[in-house]
Amino acid sequence: MTMSRGKLRIYFGYAAGVGKTYTMLRAAQEAKKEGKDVVIGYIEPHDRPETMKMAEGLEVLPLKTIKYKNITLHEFDVDAALKRRPDILLVDELAHTNAEGSKNQKRWIDVQELVNNGLEVWTTINVQHIEGLHDLVDGATNVNVNERVPDNIFDYADEVVLVDIEPSALIERMKEGKIYKKSRAAVALENFFKTDQLSSLREMYLRRNADRIEKLSDRSLRRTKILVLISPSPSSERNIHIAARMASAYHCKFSALYVETHGELNDSAAHYLKNHMKVVKDLGGELVVKYGDDIVETVADYVRVAGITDLVLGKTWQSAGRKGGLEEKFIARMPNLQLLIVPDGNHTGYKSNGILKFLSDVFQPKKLLRKYRTANRILDIHNVIETELFESTQPEQTIADILARSFLRSCAVYGERSAVSIYNKEDCSFWDTPHEQGVIEWVKMNNLPAGKGTDTLRDARAIYLPIKTRKGIAVVAFSCLTSKLTVTDRLVFSQIKSLLGLVL
Repeated sequence: MTMSRGKLRIYFGYAAGVGKTYTMLRAAQEAKKEGKDVVIGYIEPHDRPETMKMAEGLEVLPLKTIKYKNITLHEFDVDAALKRRPDILLVDELAHTNAEGSKNQKRWIDVQELVNNGLEVWTTINVQHIEGLHDLVDGATNVNVNERVPDNIFDYADEVVLVDIEPSALIERMKEGKIYKKSRAAVALENFFKTDQLSSLREMYLRRNADRIEKLSDRSLRRTKILVLISPSPSSERNIHIAARMASAYHCKFSALYVETHGELNDSAAHYLKNHMKVVKDLGGELVVKYGDDIVETVADYVRVAGITDLVLGKTWQSAGRKGGLEEKFIARMPNLQLLIVPDGNHTGYKSNGILKFLSDVFQPKKLLRKYRTANRILDIHNVIETELFESTQPEQTIADILARSFLRSCAVYGERSAVSIYNKEDCSFWDTPHEQGVIEWVKMNNLPAGKGTDTLRDARAIYLPIKTRKGIAVVAFSCLTSKLTVTDRLVFSQIKSLLGLVL
């Protein structure tokens, strides 16, 4: 039986000290007076007497004790909350990163799990912790906020409560020591808590909530289709954010296209590309991977087939040693395409010496062939699945066998039926253990990856990837007994997910 979704209420502010937690606790006390079963799952223990006084009389769940590097840490216990199941659960600080050893790496995953299990959760967050605004916040405050949540968590909350205060009043509150102790407050007033910075954050906070309301009132997708080109360059992250904001303004989806021209990724490139893949997902985009020598022609082909109307292009895509950049070639090749060029003064993108690349291609033919091998691998998997499924009466087993051969590791598929394909005589009995079966159920419930190399249940012995089908969520699992999935493997899998969703 599928459990109905609970509710999510977010108390939203633009800076620490505006009163999010206090307002949430005051509403909780009112709910308790009305007969609701209200429980505190976690409240950030700031030294704010007025806030902590407002929490008096509310039941508090015991925190989970985690030992990490000889330090004892206390975290919100999501499993205890699921067992207690109150009418309303308060979980402060949505953007918090959990301690190493926690079930989920991020608190927003804890909250999503609770809501997916039918609970009503109230939580708090500031505007600077929303992924889609990261580059704007960085530019306005010169502060790199590491703890961020995906935009869809904020956008599809059932209710957002704005907690607002004038920047001048907030600064006065800081000076009085009502937010931080006066020693820490003095430092904050010299850095983050300046009138111009707070005013910029407040403007973003009001605009972001207005964007959310517009999305909810008009969820129909328009004909605008936005594509952003990405590379292993660090600057691609900013371009992704810009494309996501354009999509939000147009009420449409966006895609990110990566064109592989080198055939292999070094450790640094793989690190950045993996990060970009995560940002695309967190912002609700779709990742597309293509292979080819000519970036302009490869992109032009995809733009034509996909019906792209707007292209976001980073300036660092301009090739070194050439008079004209790629932007001129895109304009010439696709004159009807609306092109947004994002300047980048750092010039940290991938650039190569033309002569060295020519010599490399001539004298290292294996390197030239690697990219085609990866592209052919994706096509081969598509073709084999389509061919073999016509002759199969057990689609889950057929897919498991094909994926095990393709990824050189044992594979399990959990759809309407379950199937396991063992690679290289590996002992896969772990898939029958209660722990791994629990991970599978978690993925089905939350529609998020889990297991080795992900943000949740990382002690699992495999990686579990959700697949959307017409009948619900299926799960594909790859054994990680010998190693994690590589970035290349994840790119390949991302390109076959749609087909797997159709056939399962």
